[in-house]
Amino acid sequence: MKKYHANSAGAKMTARVPTVGPDDTIADVRKMLYEKASAFATLSYIYVLDKEGHLLGLFPIREVFSAPDNIKAGEIMNPYVIKARPYIDQEEVALLAIKYNLKSIPVVDKNNKFLGVVRSHTIMNILNTEHIEDLLKSAGIHGIAEKTLNASASKMINARLSWLIIGLIGGVIAAQITQFFETPLKQYFVLAAFIPLMVYMADAIGTQTQTLFVRDLAMRKLDLKKYLLREIKVGLGIATILGLLLYIIGIFWSHIYYIALILGFSMFLTGFVAIFVPIVIILILDRMGLDPAIGSGPFATIVQDVITLALYFLIAVVMLGIFAPK
Repeated sequence: MKKYHANSAGAKMTARVPTVGPDDTIADVRKMLYEKASAFATLSYIYVLDKEGHLLGLFPIREVFSAPDNIKAGEIMNPYVIKARPYIDQEEVALLAIKYNLKSIPVVDKNNKFLGVVRSHTIMNILNTEHIEDLLKSAGIHGIAEKTLNASASKMINARLSWLIIGLIGGVIAAQITQFFETPLKQYFVLAAFIPLMVYMADAIGTQTQTLFVRDLAMRKLDLKKYLLREIKVGLGIATILGLLLYIIGIFWSHIYYIALILGFSMFLTGFVAIFVPIVIILILDRMGLDPAIGSGPFATIVQDVITLALYFLIAVVMLGIFAPK
């Protein structure tokens, strides 16, 4: 048997499944199951193969107990089979099972020769492992898949520290940006009071976008042009509503129209940009062959924060220069 990568369909499949020929009758299939049932790892489907071992179709196990004895397997099989190649990633196999509501996925080679099946129990394990892995990566924790409870302190430090150091560096950059705009912040302290709000809202919008985009990218259904056009509309809608709300709040808060205008326009622009920051980061990582899940967590957060602060302070400086009394 060929050796496949640990996370491939080939490594997760089993060949211990019931297979029959197209001319075998239901009576033959039933007899075979009674004689060999204990040898099979899964009994979700009966797989129909030709004499060379090519996959012709399949039918669910219930047909064995409901179809007439003289009906042949080739007559009741479904020839339109969702299948996978042995070298594809295990996550793609699991997504196929979810998308088409299947209990198991057959694996075939490039010539359609039947190799085995990734069964339902394995698919559930794959989904659980991938979910935990992505969850950890989204928090900036890498190199540990599941057994975090038993991991040593040094391993946990190595898994968590790298992205936190990047976040620390980014935080220093953000502090430098804030210091650079120290004068307008001192003169108009109300603008400093809204820094946490600007940063939080941009992070929240970015996190929502990133979660949806990673999911859609993983499903491999993405028409990027259509997706980006839709996100432009979504971004404009969200940013406009939030910007108007903060403008109204700013009027009542400061009683100064140009401060309210700075707050409202800043929320609009940073909110709109926040839609696209995670998309750009994830696309770059995906093109580099890296897991898009690492585009979230501390890395994406600090990128988003630096951009948000820079935009907020630039808008403040420009608009104060235009509207503030000299």
